[in-house]
Amino acid sequence: MPSPRRRRRAAAASVLTTALLCSAWTGGVASADTPTPVPTALYGKTDPSTDGVYRQSLAIMALASTDTQPAPTAVEWLLGQQCADGGFTAYRADPGAPCDGAREDTVATATAIEALRALRTYDTRVARGVDWLRSKQLADGSFASVPGPNAVGDVTATAAATSAIVTAGTSPELFRTPQGRTPTDALGAAQLRCDAPAADRGAFAGAPGAPVDPLVTARAVLALGYGTQPAVAAPSFAITPLTCPGAAPNRQAAAQAGAAWLAAKLKAGGNHLGGPTDFAATTTAVQALAATGHPAEAGAAADWLAAGAKTMAGNDPVRLASLILAAVSTGRTVTTFGGLDLPSLLRDTGPAPTPTADMANQSNLIDGPEDHTLRDTLAAVIAVLLAATLIIGMRRTRREP
Repeated sequence: MPSPRRRRRAAAASVLTTALLCSAWTGGVASADTPTPVPTALYGKTDPSTDGVYRQSLAIMALASTDTQPAPTAVEWLLGQQCADGGFTAYRADPGAPCDGAREDTVATATAIEALRALRTYDTRVARGVDWLRSKQLADGSFASVPGPNAVGDVTATAAATSAIVTAGTSPELFRTPQGRTPTDALGAAQLRCDAPAADRGAFAGAPGAPVDPLVTARAVLALGYGTQPAVAAPSFAITPLTCPGAAPNRQAAAQAGAAWLAAKLKAGGNHLGGPTDFAATTTAVQALAATGHPAEAGAAADWLAAGAKTMAGNDPVRLASLILAAVSTGRTVTTFGGLDLPSLLRDTGPAPTPTADMANQSNLIDGPEDHTLRDTLAAVIAVLLAATLIIGMRRTRREP
C-alpha cells in the first residue's frame, strides 16, 4: 500500500495535471461546475459571439507592433479558433467541434492572418488562411463578408482580405480570377467617381447607392495604399483629389483620391470624421493616410485621438488596440499616448503573461492541424513525467527494506 506521503504526491500531481490542461485552453484554471461564458484567454470581458476572433487578433497585432509579448494562452486561444480549412468564424464556443463552413467569416480570417503574421512564427497557419481567402474570392475579384453560393462582394471584406494578403507577403495582383480581376480592381470599381456629387468623389459607400461611409472609405484606402496593421508610413505625397473628367484611376491614383477625400473630411471636422463610427473611422483613417504618404494629416488626427484617449479608450481591447495602431503608424509613443500606457492597459484586459520566457516560446511549437494545441502538448509531456515518476517510485519501493 502506498505511503501517505506518496498518496499526497499523487494527488498533487493529479491536481497539477488538471490545472495545466484547463489553463492551457482557457487561460486560467477552469471548473466544470462553473462554466465561464467568456474565455479567460480572451482580451475583454464582453460577449465574444460576434467579435471574439477579431477582438483577439487586433489585440495581439497591436501588442506585437510594440514588441510586447502577448500572453501565450491568448495566442493559443486564437490558434484554436482556426478551422480545418484555414478559415475562421467570428467565434467558436467549442474549438473541438468541426467548424460550420457557412459561418466562416472573411474579416475574422483576414484579421487573424495579420495577427499571426505579426508574431512571425506561424507561417503555416498564415498560409492556410491565405489559401482559404483564395478559395472564396468572387469572379469580380472581391470578397463577401460571409462566403456562400449567393454571396455578394463588399468593400469592407475586400479591403480586409487585401490587407491580409499583403501582410502575408503576397501581392494582391497575384489574386487574379479567371476573369482577370484582382481585389484591388474590385475596390477601385467601388470608388465613387465623376458621376457622383463633387463632395463624394474618391469616397466609398457600404453598398451601391448608399451614402458615403467614412469608415468604409478609410478601410478601402488603407488596403489600396497597400497598408497593413499597423500601417507603415510611406514617402510624403501631395494631396491629389480625383480629377474629372478622367479615366478610371489605377490602384495608386485610387488610393490617393480616397486619401484626399479623407483629408478634406478630417479638416472640415476638426481632425476627426464624426458620425456614429467616429472613433473607428478616425483611427483607421490615421493608418490609411500614413500608408498613402500624408504624415501631417495623419498626425493631426492622431493628436485628436490622443487628446481624448482617456475618455475614448476605457478598458475596451478593440479601442486600446486601435489607438496603439494609430500611434505606431504616426511615430507616437504608445506608453505615453494621451497620458496612457496603452500596451499595459491592453494587457490588463486579458490573460496575465507567463512570467518565464520559456513558456512564451511553447506556443511557437504549434503549427499543425486545428486540434494540435498546447493543451495536447502539455498532456503528452505531463503523461510522460507522471509515468517516469511512477517508475522511479516503484524502483525505490523495491529497494526499501
